[in-house]
Amino acid sequence: MDNAKLQRLKEVLSVPTHSRNEKLMIEYLEKVLKDKGFKYQKDKMGNIFVTKGKTEYFPLFVSHTDTVHRVNTNLKVVQLEEENEIILTGVDKETLKPSGIGGDDKCGVFLCLEMLDTLDNVKVAFFVSEEIGCLGSKKAVSTNPQFFQNVGYAIQYDSPKGNSMSMSLMGKDLFNKTSDFGEKVSPLILEHGINDWARHPYTDIWPLIDTFNFSCLNLAAGYHRYHTDNEYVVVSEVQNGFELGLKLHQELGENFYERKKEVNKFNTLFGYGEKQIINEEEDDDLFFDEEEDFEDFGNEEYFYSSEKETKNQFVDLWDYEEFNGGYDTQKTLFDSYGDHTTEFDW
Repeated sequence: MDNAKLQRLKEVLSVPTHSRNEKLMIEYLEKVLKDKGFKYQKDKMGNIFVTKGKTEYFPLFVSHTDTVHRVNTNLKVVQLEEENEIILTGVDKETLKPSGIGGDDKCGVFLCLEMLDTLDNVKVAFFVSEEIGCLGSKKAVSTNPQFFQNVGYAIQYDSPKGNSMSMSLMGKDLFNKTSDFGEKVSPLILEHGINDWARHPYTDIWPLIDTFNFSCLNLAAGYHRYHTDNEYVVVSEVQNGFELGLKLHQELGENFYERKKEVNKFNTLFGYGEKQIINEEEDDDLFFDEEEDFEDFGNEEYFYSSEKETKNQFVDLWDYEEFNGGYDTQKTLFDSYGDHTTEFDW
């Protein structure tokens, strides 16, 4: 990564931001966009939508502007070197104690800005409050659907470390492996060392695949130990994500790539699940659709109580690895007719 890009990455990482307290990051992005003359929209929640150029179908790049770390105006980005790798981490400049740098997802914000600078025809979306249930992106697809109507495919940078990507979110595949899209992107992704194709819980691509029919990716953004004070960013991995994005755009072009609609259903009588790819909505009294269960998901505190109906409800049970983060999660099916639970390893 050249020095100008490195300085910009440090600049983005130095902006403190937290779910529902994202003012400083939003102000930073608006200043950057205005200074460069990019036209953009901002909705009432703070989501920012940018369109550059003209084409029939746009590639869309996505990131989110919040982090899990409380806003610390003393945040200082520190550059380290380890085995010829440049590593960025955060400290409190007064106490010198570790202070979460927020690479999740400020790395994604940086990469979206780089794509906006580099490509002639591109759309970019910066969503608020992803960490507490994709609140910004969920609202955006319902209040600003016209922004997404001419999107050909979408790429988000919000997968941890440098070798992971989301094959599925909430049990739904982001693209069909045997499709034209899948066959084009798979070799490039593997070529760039992304070989951990994981089943992740959620990020902002999830509301998009639930609403629209274009194919999506969620790629590694180069952040490690995320959601901890000791979070750090590997600069070469961020650069790898940028180069991969350019190659994907070169291969995919400005075309539309359909993602066939996928519905996940779970049998409420026998406790097992099945996944289908279909073209039309189906109705079956024996099953319920996962997306209906998450209508209220996203509240910062979302607990089930004896006063609420818990049958066929899901909650996330996060298992963060102490050092390297980890998108490990389980979905637990609560059975109101007994004390047992059924666990799914998605």
